[in-house]
Amino acid sequence: MKVVPISILNSISISVFGLMPTFALAHEPGAHVHGVASLQVAVEDKTLTMNFSSPLDNLIGFEHKAHNQAEVAKVQSMINQFYKKPSLFIPTKTAECQIKTINLDSLVIKKKPENVTKKPEHEEEAGHADLDGEFIFTCNRPENMRDLQVNLFKVFPNLHQLNVEVVSTRGQTAAKLTPENNQISW
Repeated sequence: MKVVPISILNSISISVFGLMPTFALAHEPGAHVHGVASLQVAVEDKTLTMNFSSPLDNLIGFEHKAHNQAEVAKVQSMINQFYKKPSLFIPTKTAECQIKTINLDSLVIKKKPENVTKKPEHEEEAGHADLDGEFIFTCNRPENMRDLQVNLFKVFPNLHQLNVEVVSTRGQTAAKLTPENNQISW
């Protein structure tokens, strides 16, 4: 795994990251690439926050509202996978982290969490829809937090690369995870 320490992590600092509303870190326009997703990770005090963004094609094979029962079943299966235990995101075991909150947002999900801004209309109309997810963990021993294992590739075979950025008290790190290399350390 090639881990690259970076001095400025897409202009995100720990303090700014902690103040940003849910899903505010969604990718910029033009960053929609099939097979690639992004994950921003922030470790602050006893909280581990992850913001995930992926084209729906990576997760369910299409990027529009479900039109038939087969597509509805794919959407429900995707949702179930994100809520399934053990998690698709496994923090350092000795940090003793427990999932506190999971919020998923996409045009294929009928009920959206509160305080979530709607995706720009041009994205939905262009047929390039995403899933944005926020995962918040509470950790009893955050000082032990050193890595994150990501099991998305096993469940979503259309996902080939995950661009991960981590901000913690130890600094900032970035890595490109793949099915063969699914863990980032910091």
